[in-house]
Amino acid sequence: MFKIAVLFIVSVFIFSISSRAQKKISLSAYVGSGVSYFRGSGTVSNSVYYRNGIPWPNSKDSIANPFGRKALTNWVSGLQGDITFSSKWELLLRVQFESSGGKLTGDSVISPTITYKTNGTFTRYYHYISFNPEIGRIIFIKIITFTIHTGIDYTSKLDRGGNFVFTDQNNQKNDIGGQGDEPEVNDFRITFGATIQRKKWSIAINYKHGLVNYNTKGAGNVYSRILHFSIHYAFLNKKI
Repeated sequence: MFKIAVLFIVSVFIFSISSRAQKKISLSAYVGSGVSYFRGSGTVSNSVYYRNGIPWPNSKDSIANPFGRKALTNWVSGLQGDITFSSKWELLLRVQFESSGGKLTGDSVISPTITYKTNGTFTRYYHYISFNPEIGRIIFIKIITFTIHTGIDYTSKLDRGGNFVFTDQNNQKNDIGGQGDEPEVNDFRITFGATIQRKKWSIAINYKHGLVNYNTKGAGNVYSRILHFSIHYAFLNKKI
């Protein structure tokens, strides 16, 4: 609740300032992709996968540590509002649907009847709605407009899933996964980025540095690290 309150207060403060000196407002839709991974003392590059031997759909396999340090391709889509209130400063607010997570190597499989080495890929992924207010500094306006921006980001959790692709002791490929679990936390992040804009189109890069520990039941801290590239189209540009 504290993080929600901070986000709300900052957003209200930002937009109250802008309301006294607004010059232009724009709304854009965007899609993008990037990479995400986990960092912290509780993250790993390799882990052991456990099979309980119960046939699907009642099986509930698990992995010793699901928080991978390897980069996972992610994607994002959303809406962005911009208020330019001087020749050098603007305010941004993004509301987006995003995926994030991380990968690791599953190097062993342990079941009730057999244990064997493998070289599989385990993926832990999350789906969130995130809210990202930022303040932007316009560096120059020529043929293109170049802006740098920073802010905070809060996520509202939707669901969590996992997937393990590996070759078993009989040289058969296996693809085991599931979705619908609840994420451990709502993430809270600091964001940094930059945007290049020409007329109604823009390209943005945004880095999100997570501050909330995902590892609520184990030893060691786990934090998200996310990098997004996105392309935007402004369907509203209005001077006010």
